[in-house]
This record gives sequence, structure tokens and C-alpha cells, in this order.
Amino acid sequence: MPRKPKIMLVMHEVPYNSGFLAAKYIWLSEVFDTHLLSWNKKSEKFITKYQLPTSFRKKMHAGVVDTTTLLQSLFTLLWVVLFKKKVRQFVFGEGTVVRNLKIIASYLPVFTVEPDIIHFEFGTIATDIKTIKTLTGSKISVSFRGYDINYIGLDNPAYYNDVWQYADGFHFLGNDLKNRAIKRGYKAGKVEVLIPPAIDTSFFTPEEVPNKENNKLIIVSAGRLVWKKGYEYGIRACATLKEKGIPFEYRIIGNGDFKQAIQFTISELGLENDVKLLGAMVPQELRKELSQAHVFLHPAISEGFCNAVIEAQAMGVPVICSAADGLSENIVDGKTGFVTPVWDVSAMAEILQWFWHNKEQIKIMGNAGVQRVKEHFKIEDQIKAFTAFYNTLYEQSK
Repeated sequence: MPRKPKIMLVMHEVPYNSGFLAAKYIWLSEVFDTHLLSWNKKSEKFITKYQLPTSFRKKMHAGVVDTTTLLQSLFTLLWVVLFKKKVRQFVFGEGTVVRNLKIIASYLPVFTVEPDIIHFEFGTIATDIKTIKTLTGSKISVSFRGYDINYIGLDNPAYYNDVWQYADGFHFLGNDLKNRAIKRGYKAGKVEVLIPPAIDTSFFTPEEVPNKENNKLIIVSAGRLVWKKGYEYGIRACATLKEKGIPFEYRIIGNGDFKQAIQFTISELGLENDVKLLGAMVPQELRKELSQAHVFLHPAISEGFCNAVIEAQAMGVPVICSAADGLSENIVDGKTGFVTPVWDVSAMAEILQWFWHNKEQIKIMGNAGVQRVKEHFKIEDQIKAFTAFYNTLYEQSK
């Protein structure tokens, strides 16, 4: 029986709070010999949360010399340097020995597991790709999910040059991200896939709410309170509703560094009783809020794709989103919601008013959203697409 290909997924952290990345690692483990490399130590919480067998712990690696197993890690580092010729040449080659040892220590599991394929889940963490490719000879693929191509490294035209040159395959969430990569130097000729995010459609599913409030328009947004989400523009659109005498409540779910600026906007517009900052929520709480919502508003300035918009559609909530980056690929304009120009407060306000005066469309568009998610954003389908992607890369490595 042929051995399973070894795949190592590289992430910032163990995907304790990322449903799709967690599902990807778990589901791929049934097909491949799958390992996870991260730079934090939440593996115990991850295994407990997803009720995984302890065997998963052996394939979750910290990309640093772990102080809890310092002696063992140092011994492994010494073994790799002494017995891996390319690693030894790198450590004692260009640059300082200390710097080079730090790089090897960060990727130590790569040299002990010897994966056939190394996949960086975000472009920003693939900056050492030239070194890793040279030292391992593994096939390397990279995902671009939004911020990593939209605004990171824009001050440096050569920021991703090594990634374009040394990666063997690329994954983009959608066409917009691929086109932005082309503008930043990406050229065709590599293995390439467009795979959007996915959600658990058995969890995010429409719920009948007997006492759903209908005497005012319930508007919900969900996401980190950061500049790129554009909440200020959504709040200003809601201010127009108040001027028109339309009763509403705008509920914003999430925490972040931009909270103070958002609170200032709410106060300046006199919307303290109309706009509620609900803080971060666990998925069960988010699902409850979405079941109460009439409209989901996502006024982003920059966005790769946005899982929250998919979750809203899965719950039968029509979406108003901006045309920022790949968002327009996320819904069907005029069918599961509406796409407005970025920063266009008037357009958002006009559509919110339209929903208030055409309440029957909330159910119609909501049902269309549910169907769209079932057809395009199921986890099972995305995992199959990644499986085919990795199999193609593995065939090239033989």
C-alpha cells in the first residue's frame, strides 16, 4: 500500500478560533499524513475544543524551541544541523550563525517531518520561502486570503518576489485576489486554484423566530473593529435612516483597536440609543443574533472575501456589502443582497430604506442566500478542491 503524502500546513497560530482552517486540518488528516506548524501553544485547547483524539497532538508542532521541552528541542536542532548537509551549509554560510540558527529553529519540524508539501496559509508568513525551498526541496504552496495581498508590503514593490519565484502552487479565495497578485508581480505557470472560504452549513442554518421584532429594522454587522471593516460608513448610513424617521437598531458584533473611533462616530451622530456595540461573540451567540436580523450590513473598505457574509446568507439574511476587493464575488447582486460602491453612504442608506418598505424581499432574498451557500460554500466541497490541489502538487514531486 503506497504511503500517504506528507503535508505540513503552516499558520500563524493553532486555528483555535478559525472554523474553516480547523476543519481543513482535521478533514485533510483523513486523506494525507497532515501536520500543522504554528508559532503558539494552544494545541491542548484546540484538541479539547474539537474533541480530537490525542494522536493529533503529535502532528501539531511549535515553530520555536519550546521551553517545556528545551533539552529535547536543542538536541533535535543539533542533530539537524550536524546531519542535514544543506542545513549545515546554510547555518555556517552567509549571515551570522545566530540568525541562521533562529530560522532553522523556527522551522525545525519541517526538517524532522520532511513533508512532501509545505503550505503557507497566508502570504505574509511565506517570507522565508527561498530558504525553506532550497533546504528541503519540498513542493511549496501559498494561500492569499485578503489583507496579505491587499495592503501588506505595498511600500515595497519586491515584497513578494521570492514567493512568486519559489512557490510551486497558489491558492486564492477569488478572482479579485488573483488579479491583485498579478498587479504585484505574480505570473502564470504555477499550479493554481480559486477556492473560496467555507462554513459549516449544518450549524449556520435558518431558524424560525416566533417573536421576531418587526416594528423596526434590525441591522447586524460582524467582524473585528478595525479600519478596513468601514463601520463608520455603515453608522452614517443609519443616521440617514433616523433622519427619515425609519425605526432601526444597528448591532455591531466584534472587538478591536478601532472601537474608540467607532464610539466617537456614534456619539457625534447622536445614535447612542440606536447603534449597539455587542463585543465579541462565540458562534452560538452570533447565530442567535443573525436569526434576529433583517439585514446584514458589511460596509468594508478592504476585504478578501469575508466569512461573516457567507454565514449571514446561510442564515437567510440578505446582505448589503460594499464592492471592496473580492466582496462582490461573495453575493449575487440583486438576488441575495446588494453591492454598493465603497464609501457610498447614500447608496447603503437607500438600500436599507428599500428593505424597510419592501419587507417581503427580506424573506425572498434570504432564501436565495441559503441556496447560494449550499451550492458554493460547503466545507466538504472546499476540502475536495484542496485535496485535488495537493494531489496535483504531489504528482509533480515524484
